[in-house]
Amino acid sequence: MNLSQLYKSFTSAFEKISDSPAADARILICHCLGITQTQLAISPDEEVPADKMDELKKLKEAREAGQPVAYLTGERGFYESVFLVSPATLIPRADTETLVEEAIADIAERFADRDSVRVLDLCCGTGCIGISVAKELAQAFDKVELVLSDVSKKAIEICRKNAKNLIDEDNIDVSFNVGNLFEGLTPSFDAILSNPPYIATSVIPTLEKQVQFEPVLALDGGPDGLSFIRSIAESAKDFLVPGGLLQMEIGFDQAKASSDILASSGYSEIDVIQDLAGNDRVVKAVN
Repeated sequence: MNLSQLYKSFTSAFEKISDSPAADARILICHCLGITQTQLAISPDEEVPADKMDELKKLKEAREAGQPVAYLTGERGFYESVFLVSPATLIPRADTETLVEEAIADIAERFADRDSVRVLDLCCGTGCIGISVAKELAQAFDKVELVLSDVSKKAIEICRKNAKNLIDEDNIDVSFNVGNLFEGLTPSFDAILSNPPYIATSVIPTLEKQVQFEPVLALDGGPDGLSFIRSIAESAKDFLVPGGLLQMEIGFDQAKASSDILASSGYSEIDVIQDLAGNDRVVKAVN
C-alpha cells in the first residue's frame, strides 16, 4: 500500500465520525510515520513501511470508534504552543483562545503600573490557559506568578509536563495545586481565569461521540450547567485583590445567567465576550 492509498482509506473511514476526515487522516498518518504533511502530499507513491501497518490499523480503528485525534497523538495545538493532552484532560479548543486573548489584554492594561502580577488558572487541565497567558504577560511585567490548579492529579501531571516543556521565560514563577476549586490555595490573586465544567448533566449523553471520551469531571456543570460558575463566583472574591479580575469560559446560552450570578455576588464591570463564531464565550468581572 502506498501513501495515497492509505490516505484515501483513512479519509473514507473517518467520514462517518468526523467533520474533518481528511485532516484527521493527515494528522494520524503523519504522526505514526514521523513525516510532515508536505511529505505526505508530495510522495503519494511511496510505500508504507510494513512494520507500521499494525500501528496504523489500530489508530484507524480507534478513530473510527470515536476516539479524539488529540488523544491518539497525545497533543493539540493551542494559541501559540503545542500542549500535551491525555484522557485525563479536556482537549484545548480554539474557542478558549478568546479567554486567553481577553485575559492578556485586560491584565496588561489594569495592572500596567505594576512590576508583577499573580494569576490563577483554576480547573486548569492541560494548563493551556494559564501557560499561554503567562508567556505573553512575561513580556509586560518583571515577574509573573502563575498558579495552576485542578482537582485531578492526573491532569496536574500533564500540566506539569506542559509547563516544563513550554515555559522558558526566567521571569515566570509557576506552581501547582491539587484541590477542589479553591482548596489548598492562598490569596491574593490579581486575576483568576477558569474554563470550568459548564455542561448540564442531562446534556452530556447527547454530545457528539468524541466529546464523550473526554473526562466527565471536566464537563459536568451540574443540573443547569452553572454549579461551578456559582461556586467560583462566590469564593473568588476572597481570593482576588480589590480590583482583581475574574474571567470564566461559559456556554453559548449562559451569558445572562452567568452575568446575574456575578452581579448578585457583588462584582462590578460585568461583561460578556463573544468568540470568533459570534457565540457568547467569556464572562468577566472585577472584584
